[in-house]
Amino acid sequence: MLNYALIGLGGALGSMLRAWLGTAMVGLTGPSFPWGTILINVIGSFVIGLFAMLTATDGRFAVPFDARTFVMVGVCGGFTTFSSFSLQTLELARDGRAGQALGNVALSVLLCLAGVAAGSRLATAIRVSPLAMVGAAAPATAGSTTLVTLHRPQAVPDMLAAAAQLMAETGGRTVVLAIGGATLAEPQPTEEVLTEARREAEAAAGRPDLVAAAQGVLDDWVWTERAQGHRARWIEAAGDGALAVAEHRRSAHLLLLEQRPGDEAARIRVHDAIVRARRPVLLIPAGPVTLFGGIVAVAWRDDPDVREAIRAAAPFLSRARRIVALHVGGAAVGDGLAGAFAGRRAELVTAPASPDGAAGQQLVAMAHEAGADLLVMGGRGRIRLHDALFDDVTDGVLRVADLPVLMRLQDG
Repeated sequence: MLNYALIGLGGALGSMLRAWLGTAMVGLTGPSFPWGTILINVIGSFVIGLFAMLTATDGRFAVPFDARTFVMVGVCGGFTTFSSFSLQTLELARDGRAGQALGNVALSVLLCLAGVAAGSRLATAIRVSPLAMVGAAAPATAGSTTLVTLHRPQAVPDMLAAAAQLMAETGGRTVVLAIGGATLAEPQPTEEVLTEARREAEAAAGRPDLVAAAQGVLDDWVWTERAQGHRARWIEAAGDGALAVAEHRRSAHLLLLEQRPGDEAARIRVHDAIVRARRPVLLIPAGPVTLFGGIVAVAWRDDPDVREAIRAAAPFLSRARRIVALHVGGAAVGDGLAGAFAGRRAELVTAPASPDGAAGQQLVAMAHEAGADLLVMGGRGRIRLHDALFDDVTDGVLRVADLPVLMRLQDG
């Protein structure tokens, strides 16, 4: 009930602010065109975009859920006014001012969208770690961006070591997201109200403070990489990090994630990233990281999905001492190897399918037999009822792989 009371109070405040600003705008611009309503809706859109991004589960400022609904549902809901906009548009049309009616619709929609986008972008800029703004790194040799996600303090040194190797070999820049919370669904800025069940889930999540545990390591790593001319920064992302990952992966060319067989939360993150990011994903196994990419194994079959994965792995393949194409079961097609690997020499290693049908585990075992330190594979993912589902081979590799795996899945 307290949440509803706060929403009601916020709505009252927003309504009073709207009435005051609307009256003031009529005095300034006159009553011929509803400039006041447009301004009110644009301001409200900007505020809800700014506040929603800043206070989301991976925003910069953690606030109680009641405070979010007070501002976004109460104040913004009372302040903005779609009903007034609709009535004013209808009145303009009835008065024979069709052009102004259409102009009111176009201005309201476009400016409100611009307002919420501006608020979101401002919030994104505010929540970036101050270290990301220090100094300017020398230009890198490539324009690619690697996005690294950190969820466990224990994994920070190993993941940063892998990121450092990538920058040393390929250049580009690296953005590290230090994510300090459990995997929880993000509440939407609508009329949804926090339930008791969700309150209990939030309280029981026991969110670890990764940043407090690893800030020194992250700072030292950034300064070391920048001293070598690399563009590196880290960003704090509270909560489960889903919003921050979705935001930053749009501009990333490669995602670097920790692979932990048996960890259900890690498995969900990996599945989500591989399917939804539509980017190559490099999975780093838990534990000390050695140099990878010297001997590259590729799960081979002559189809477009694997060829796309090979293209994504080109920076690794170009420096590999040895490339091994692994094929399990059926007839191995070797004629397409030269074309798929752009003329690079690749050895074809085949094996009959195991009786238990565990082709994923078999591929990992074959990669180890070949001495590979990186496994590349392609495939097709599909989204059904918001769940990422893979074929048995891909899922088998994800469950047992204990070497770095580069995956590039196509939409299915």
